[in-house]
Amino acid sequence: MEDMEEMEEMEEMEDEVFIGKALSKCQKPYKWAMYGKWEPLKEFYKNQPDEVVRKLTTDNDTVLHVVAAAGRIDVLRFLIDLIKDTAKLLYVFIIGNNYGNNILHEVAASGNLEAAKILMSEENKVKEKYSSYKSMLAISNSLGETPLYRAAALGHTNLVAYLDSQVKLQQQQDMEQQQQQDKEQQQQDIKKQQEEAMEYHFNRPRDNISILQIAVISQHFETAFWLLKEYPKLGNRKESNGLTSLQLLAQMPYAFEAKFRKSIWKMLIYKWIYPSTDDLEITINQPSQSGCSQNITRWRPIRDMFDEIKNQKCLSKLTRLLVEKDYSWSANATPNINTFTLVCSNKSDDSPQKTSESTLKQAPLLMATCTGISKIVKNMLDSHPQAVEMLDPVTGQNILHMAIKYRRLAIFNILKKSKSITSRLAYRIDIEGNTILHHAAHVSSHPVDVQRSSGPAFQLQEELRWMARVERIMPPHYAMHQNNQGLTAQKLFENRHADVLKSAKLWIKETAQSCSTVAALVATVAYAAAFTAPGGTDNNGVPVLKHSPFFVTFAVSDIISLIFSLTSLCTFLSILTSPFEYENFYWSLPFRLHLGFALLFFSLAATMVTFTAAVVLLIHHQKMWTTSLIYVVALLPVSVFGLSQFPLYDGFCQCVKCISKKIGETIIQLQLSFKRKKEADREEEISML
Repeated sequence: MEDMEEMEEMEEMEDEVFIGKALSKCQKPYKWAMYGKWEPLKEFYKNQPDEVVRKLTTDNDTVLHVVAAAGRIDVLRFLIDLIKDTAKLLYVFIIGNNYGNNILHEVAASGNLEAAKILMSEENKVKEKYSSYKSMLAISNSLGETPLYRAAALGHTNLVAYLDSQVKLQQQQDMEQQQQQDKEQQQQDIKKQQEEAMEYHFNRPRDNISILQIAVISQHFETAFWLLKEYPKLGNRKESNGLTSLQLLAQMPYAFEAKFRKSIWKMLIYKWIYPSTDDLEITINQPSQSGCSQNITRWRPIRDMFDEIKNQKCLSKLTRLLVEKDYSWSANATPNINTFTLVCSNKSDDSPQKTSESTLKQAPLLMATCTGISKIVKNMLDSHPQAVEMLDPVTGQNILHMAIKYRRLAIFNILKKSKSITSRLAYRIDIEGNTILHHAAHVSSHPVDVQRSSGPAFQLQEELRWMARVERIMPPHYAMHQNNQGLTAQKLFENRHADVLKSAKLWIKETAQSCSTVAALVATVAYAAAFTAPGGTDNNGVPVLKHSPFFVTFAVSDIISLIFSLTSLCTFLSILTSPFEYENFYWSLPFRLHLGFALLFFSLAATMVTFTAAVVLLIHHQKMWTTSLIYVVALLPVSVFGLSQFPLYDGFCQCVKCISKKIGETIIQLQLSFKRKKEADREEEISML
């Protein structure tokens, strides 16, 4: 037994030595290919043409594999022309590497359309001599991927269209060779066999992922859109987990985040270069004819921007097509007949595993709601309005429950546009006995889409605002409803947010204490500066430089700094003396913190203006550039502080806008009531006459 094992080991070692020696002979062409030195490589194989068919890498790639992957058309043509023997050329075409990839697989990966045309042209010459030759198009790699499938997976739309036409052409040529008497039957057979031939390219047996699904997963939406238009049946294909292309798309919220929309200059450049590119057929099949556009898009950032925008347009059209073909919403679950209750009905274990499994098997509409893809939801409700009432079969939750549970404000607002739909959905109670307010009461790992929170206190404020927003659309008597665990929504909120409240208390206390210390220091500096006039005073105590305009600036800015810093200090002290209950975090505490920060910022800015004015008064005889430099340096610390705390100032602006809006509404109401009262008095006077 041991002798057998030793013999096997010896044979393996001999094989390794043999392969190693064979590869060592190709060290130079390997280095030339890896470093892009194509001229010496061509010279090497010109002198030794038989080496073209030999292995070049440890993955059993030939030089043609490497050149095809590099996309060098000239070198590929040169090497193919060196092979005079048709049998060797046939061998080169069908031979695969360790991954089962032939030369056309490598070309499909590189996306080189011209290289693919060269290979197909050479293959036709081989087929003239070997009629039983199996085309490179029909050979699958180790994953079960044909070159057409591989090109689609990598998003090479033009190459996909070309290979698709070649598959159809080859199948038609094969069928034309068969002689049949009935021409109509022959046409039907041709069509049927074409479909069967395409079916071979449309599926990867290993995981049952279709060619459309791999394009969607890889985010090559231009390719996916082309495939769906050409082969609509692909839209209903399911992979091994039972998910369709739309369900896969509904799990990809990052794909719908268009980066270019966040940049105004990118949008302007795109509109200037491509003012009318709504027709995707033009952009897919042929480049723009504008010479200016072609020159500008050679710049990498512009080209990347255009590709991203085009991909987003294709995504929108792809989503619309997939939604139109989806009818998963029609097979609705049996509604849960739960109703309003003031007592606990059933104790139920809210299993996270159960919820996650439910999410994976949901219909596209519910999946898109969970992930926050409002485009899919809007398209679905536009195409299939009745889909809004569908229920999850496991949890009994509708789209409104899930939008609230996962804090999807955009979808929530879409549903709120129709009062009748909102009221119908708001009355639903899920299998766990939860109303929409119960779902709002849960601590969510998904922040509300309103704004980015700057700390635990503002996170708690967002949760409280979300509760209030949901409560406004809920039936009033549901406020006392208890779920299967015997909890009302308010009680559930308090239980689940106890830790959040604790961290919010600690954070806002520490912040207020730190800021009050800074405010006190600023007030001290401003107070001391008020009694220290720049340039000194005369014998009567009058400032020497009081007639300078900069002295007025110094005095006014110092007073403003003192007032704002003291007001800020009082604001932070009022936070420290607050009771820190839930209702305090809804409005008063965050607003005080925003106000305190804003006042502190203005006091710091005024202090720096005071300092600048004092320095300018003392060196007013210096050159202008010296004064300008002082201005810049003085404003630097204020700018750094302001930028670092920008979210808090943004929140303060939001608060000011909200207060202004409420004041405006109050003024309008008072004006209306005064006007009504005046009209009533006038009518009363007329009636008395």
